[in-house]
Amino acid sequence: MRKINKTLKMKSSKIKKTNEIKAIIFDVNGVLMLGKGIDIHEYMAKKLESTIERWFDTIEPYWSDIVKDESKTLNFLTNVTKEYQVPKSKIEKWLLKAFKKRFKKNRKLFRIGKKLRKIGYKTAILSDQTSFSYEVFKRYKMEDLVDLALWSQKEGMRKPDIKFYELLILRLKLPAKNCLFIDNHEWNLVPARKIGMKTILFENNNQAIHDLNKAGVKW
Repeated sequence: MRKINKTLKMKSSKIKKTNEIKAIIFDVNGVLMLGKGIDIHEYMAKKLESTIERWFDTIEPYWSDIVKDESKTLNFLTNVTKEYQVPKSKIEKWLLKAFKKRFKKNRKLFRIGKKLRKIGYKTAILSDQTSFSYEVFKRYKMEDLVDLALWSQKEGMRKPDIKFYELLILRLKLPAKNCLFIDNHEWNLVPARKIGMKTILFENNNQAIHDLNKAGVKW
């Protein structure tokens, strides 16, 4: 009986070890940077003396393009200028200001990310950005915080495209089952789970810390 129990414990330990979390992946907007995307659009509508509905109608054909490809930014600005008769330089200035004003650094999660990397976890970023938000956020040196950063506008794909997640796993050089992804939108977690990653839906820092500890991540 003792031999059987010992064997079962050894098997359980091996299973646990093969499934343990070795990499933590962070989203940016709403996670590492606290704020809401809708605030950016409301800010722009107000600056343009427009309704939010008109603003969304104007940007809808182009916004997804600039999230996936920063080279499309000029085309986006040209079409916004055409609609509102406002210079491109002013539109760009307002968008940069919007991201500066409406998002703030999540200092607590930054500190946790640094600690996790220091004790041996791989850390990464998987994020949808435009050239405007990236320009603002790069002053926080997030790429120094992690081992790997994948930005949608530079990779030509965005969440929730499963290929974006597969690219992340490929570059991390780890099985998906050893990775945990933190995002503030449930629809962005679905593809992560499909390829075998563990996930946390971010609501606030205390909840995220609790869920990380529950998943066996200690620092």
